[in-house]
Amino acid sequence: MGFVVNKLSNTVAEVVGLDGSKPMAPEDIARLKATFLSHPIMCLRDQKLTPAQQGAFARQWGPLEGQDRSAFCHPEDKDILILSNDRRPDGSQVGIVDAGDFWHSDSSHLAEPCRITTLHAVRNPARGGDTYFLDMRAVYDALPEHLKKRVAGRDAIHHVAKTLNPRVAVSTERAGAVEYYKQREKETKPVTQPIVRTHPETGRQALYISPRFTIAIDGMDDAEAQPLLDELFRFMFSNPAWQYTHKWRDGDLVMWDNACLNHMAGGGYEYPDVRWMHRATVVGDRPYYRAA
Repeated sequence: MGFVVNKLSNTVAEVVGLDGSKPMAPEDIARLKATFLSHPIMCLRDQKLTPAQQGAFARQWGPLEGQDRSAFCHPEDKDILILSNDRRPDGSQVGIVDAGDFWHSDSSHLAEPCRITTLHAVRNPARGGDTYFLDMRAVYDALPEHLKKRVAGRDAIHHVAKTLNPRVAVSTERAGAVEYYKQREKETKPVTQPIVRTHPETGRQALYISPRFTIAIDGMDDAEAQPLLDELFRFMFSNPAWQYTHKWRDGDLVMWDNACLNHMAGGGYEYPDVRWMHRATVVGDRPYYRAA
């Protein structure tokens, strides 16, 4: 096996010397999957991938999630989503400019959220563009017992429409964003997810809520639910040791496990300083809670 795995923390691993443009041998896949279970953020350095090659790499981990924003899918592979602030000569946007602008776990507003996200740095801005991660396993482990008891076995309500969530705002940089989310209000049903999620492979518990998608608690009046969510969100960000900031290098391919993390795009750059990323997401399954 011609690549090196450097375990940078309890959450993050760096992979050096792997060529993701080529199919992996079964023993290499097994090694990476074992690492990924213990280190749910993996950064593969120096990847020179076309969109089709990134899609092929991601499919070695499972089927890819379809994208509902077809205008921003890459023509080489419809399952690759372009995240970028770049513009065409006519001023139109080539990618999703506000992707990941609040803390979240990808696709938690779907009944079966994606399990793995892969994000390839095609072009990084001269400044800014970091991605922040939060280990929700560590958050749950440190959660006071009285809060663990209040949320055990309960479900939260998730929705994609920012216009339904007073904790977030609609970006003014994205053309037609308000209209898009108003349409999603009408067409998308809310989804319930366990507040505490049991990892389907390790069995480890993680808090499974986010400021971006979690808007209420199922079966609990808002007068009680909203203060509880506020308390949980404050606790999530109370310890910097639970967080990791990824400072991108050109060619980084970062993959993470949405079953046990929150993440957020850091921003800090402005056009014509361009950030351009390609994203592919691997299908997951229905989240569940199993008492320890």
